Amino acid sequence: MRLFAPLVIALFAACGALTACSRTPSGAVTVSIIGGEARVANPNGRALDAPAMVMTGALMQGLVQFDATGEIEPALAERWMVTDDGLSYIFRIRRSFWSNGQPVSAAQVAQSLRTSLSSASRNPLRPLLGQVVQILPMTETVLEIRLSEPQPGLLALLADPRMAVTRQGRGTGPYRLYRSYPSAKILRPVMSLAESEADDAELKRAERRVRGESAPLAIARYAERNASLVLGGNFADYPLIAAAGIAARDIRIDPVPGLFGLVPARTSGPATNRVVRQALAMSIDRTALLRLFGARGWTPSETLMPGPVDQYVEARPDWADLTLADRKARARALMAQNYGRPLTLRLGLPQGPGARLMAAQLAADWRPLGVDLKLVAQGAFADLQLIDSVAPTTNALWYLHPFACGNAPLCSAATRNALDLAKRATREERAPLYAEADRAIIAEQLYIPIARPLRWSLVAPQLAGFAANATGQHPLNTLAAPRN
Repeated sequence: MRLFAPLVIALFAACGALTACSRTPSGAVTVSIIGGEARVANPNGRALDAPAMVMTGALMQGLVQFDATGEIEPALAERWMVTDDGLSYIFRIRRSFWSNGQPVSAAQVAQSLRTSLSSASRNPLRPLLGQVVQILPMTETVLEIRLSEPQPGLLALLADPRMAVTRQGRGTGPYRLYRSYPSAKILRPVMSLAESEADDAELKRAERRVRGESAPLAIARYAERNASLVLGGNFADYPLIAAAGIAARDIRIDPVPGLFGLVPARTSGPATNRVVRQALAMSIDRTALLRLFGARGWTPSETLMPGPVDQYVEARPDWADLTLADRKARARALMAQNYGRPLTLRLGLPQGPGARLMAAQLAADWRPLGVDLKLVAQGAFADLQLIDSVAPTTNALWYLHPFACGNAPLCSAATRNALDLAKRATREERAPLYAEADRAIIAEQLYIPIARPLRWSLVAPQLAGFAANATGQHPLNTLAAPRN
């Protein structure tokens, strides 16, 4: 960990020299989000990083939203009802205005949602909303979503910022962009007509000052008490927290489900060999790897699914009940009998000290197999690459979809057939088909599980309205800083 300290110390000095690092007025909240620039992005066109997710949720709310604990609460819809058969969700839109001052209608909301679910959309939530058959404006303020079958996780998907309601690039809040600087975005609450007479001092105290920046700079800024909150942390940058001397009480880890493991990155090379993938999976000392990080509650995984999902139990690999010593011995024997020669594997990981720690542990675990591991940047030419993604809802299809033929370089015929049949099956028929696809992915070792995703935040003790939760999402409008 000491290797990272000089970088953090240097960033402290840089932060102290920048006027953008100055403290905010009492009541305002300064937030650093790890990633690129803090700006709104179109989730139907590209993937959103952490700053874009937070900004999109802040300026372009959905029908509903998550509260601080990850529960559903009203947003653009002031209330809703679900019919007894679970096939219809009816939302009443509260009186709202787009950022240009024009009133919001149910027809406009319906059009936004249809665009997100259209065949041209690249929204990652679209495959999970296949049960939506119609989105109908019933009046100027009432909207109905009709389903082909009940979907208990629908509201959680609608609360995700990637399902934000927009019109011509505009949103409805709960914040508006007040000022934009190269170093920060200043957000102020969207005021109702009754609140529009609020004085400037009150609005200033309600500000959110948001930056998208690198993890070292975000952590340094927090350590210097120039930010109340850091969001968007993952495994790659977690070791920097210790290097910066952040108190353990300030570190919050979200208990998120999802995928954190390795997948083949191309259609040729040693990782296309099933025996090699199985040997690699068996040889990983997952407990030792996670111990290097010391992140409380970060748990290893040996399966694709996090547990029973959609009426079936997750598939487990045939080596799961072996001791680590027996796994390693079996892996060496498999490699000797079926591969028989040393090999070089290129592993694609994101930048950061956590990635280097992970690569070093994997290299040590795989060296007895005759594997020489080379670390390359994520997206570069590689044999294996990391998938690190949080599940937006409890839906088996979310876990299986990345391994469908056409979505991954390698896929199995059994997985393809099961998922193709599931598209036309009833809900009851679909569960065993999903289970079959899960078993095929594990049997072919198309996914090498390591752990559940690691998502962390830094939270100042005086900041209220923040809670670690299973969604990993932290809306800005739940936060509250003390006043003088």
